[in-house]
Amino acid sequence: MAFFYKDPQPERLVEIFADVQNKALPWGAYPPLTGLLATVFKLHPEQIDQLVPGVKDVKAAYALIAASRLSGQSAKSEALRAEFANIGSDERLNFEFANLPNRIEDLRIATPTHLDILWGASFAAGDGRYVVPIIEFFANTANASEPAAIDIAKIAIEIMGGPKDTVKGLKEKYGEARARQMVYAATALWAIQSNVRQHEYVRQTTAIYIEDHPGTPATKALSALTRIK
Repeated sequence: MAFFYKDPQPERLVEIFADVQNKALPWGAYPPLTGLLATVFKLHPEQIDQLVPGVKDVKAAYALIAASRLSGQSAKSEALRAEFANIGSDERLNFEFANLPNRIEDLRIATPTHLDILWGASFAAGDGRYVVPIIEFFANTANASEPAAIDIAKIAIEIMGGPKDTVKGLKEKYGEARARQMVYAATALWAIQSNVRQHEYVRQTTAIYIEDHPGTPATKALSALTRIK
């Protein structure tokens, strides 16, 4: 799924959609799938009906409904919701996919799930436009101060398997709401550095951001973790 853009044939969606379900992956696999589907559906709306017969579980149904909505086809999304009404419900995805906009371009990041949706969208065509909001989401939190940016970088390193002594003290240091936002920002930073290593379009998008925003706390953290100067 992460390398769909290297062979972006819409017919491949059937195979990817089936593969995700056959592996019985947890709900976390479905937000990036949703972003991928939404982006392809924008150009190939006929692919929606191609996937309907392949829905095997409630998580796949939620992904298809949400992707249709994000592709700008809200009427189709509601029709699918009615069609899959008897397949059951998934409380986690129902919560995570609540209040999605009618266009993926209008998605405003508030949770890690939104980050995953945008990563999936970027994988559809290797499109850095969907990476920019992720970088900006991280930067909006990191640029509060140098100490905040440093702590966010430390959390990202902790997520990567580094020393585990930063997250546990965040709530006392910043308060619960701010600490949660910093963890989300660190999740974005961790994903950026990971995808920089795997995808040239992510590296190029990140390099442009760093060049355009010299000297900010966010840029310093990005440079340190991605090794882009």
